[in-house]
Amino acid sequence: MKVKDVMSKELIVGYLPGTIKDALKILAKHDVSGMPILKKDTKKVVGVVTRNDIFKNPDEEQLALIMSEDLSIINKDKDVVDAAKLLYEKRVHGLPVVDKRKNLVGIISPTDILKTLPDEYKDVVENYYTSNLTPVYQDNPITIIMEIINITNETALPVLNEERTLVGIVSEGDLFKLSHIRESISRTDMGMGGDEDVWTWEGIRDTVRLYYSTTTVDLPPVPVKEVMITDVIKAYRNDPISEIARKMYKNHISHVPIVNSENRLVGMVTDIDLMSCMFKPC
Repeated sequence: MKVKDVMSKELIVGYLPGTIKDALKILAKHDVSGMPILKKDTKKVVGVVTRNDIFKNPDEEQLALIMSEDLSIINKDKDVVDAAKLLYEKRVHGLPVVDKRKNLVGIISPTDILKTLPDEYKDVVENYYTSNLTPVYQDNPITIIMEIINITNETALPVLNEERTLVGIVSEGDLFKLSHIRESISRTDMGMGGDEDVWTWEGIRDTVRLYYSTTTVDLPPVPVKEVMITDVIKAYRNDPISEIARKMYKNHISHVPIVNSENRLVGMVTDIDLMSCMFKPC
């Protein structure tokens, strides 16, 4: 099976020149964790930006200063197994797909590949999950959670209560939805406009003003238990990976905590972890 047979043709992209504010709007609108960056008026990929890049660089304004130019791409005529290997080795959630002219034609993600995983894959999740993870406490403020995500480069963290049992999971996407751009605005009024909330980008809608602004990403100081997902989709050590794969793409998730019979956390498996089944004996 070729990459072009399973890739997504919906192109969610940013452009250079551009700002972090532009990128935030696009990522939030489409609820995606990252996107390719194209040179304006072309389909040439020049970089990639993720939510984590933005959180790690809150004081920057220009997209070119935070995007990664060291990115992996794949040709649309390559085998899906080649894409799975690249996703697994680079630990990324999406690969830009290009044609022979290096123009962007699609995106392939672990979810796209998991949809092709047949039920004959009977290997169990015990052979794929990791126990090297970072659980957090339910009363930790989300500002601390974001710092942990930045330090560990994890995109989702399991949440425990006082009894040390799993009560939730929080992802960078959950925190991203809470973030806003705070703007320090210097403006020239042209005789029009009214009271506006200058702390949100929705408030900037008066097109007859000139804005000169710097931006920072803020998060409200609330405990993680107020924003975490409590209806956690989880699994057990002996669950088949084909079942885990179905849970992931049906529920649009990339992380599944592994628990024991007492709901105690033993590990986590990701969609990237499962990519290895495409090129390793199962």
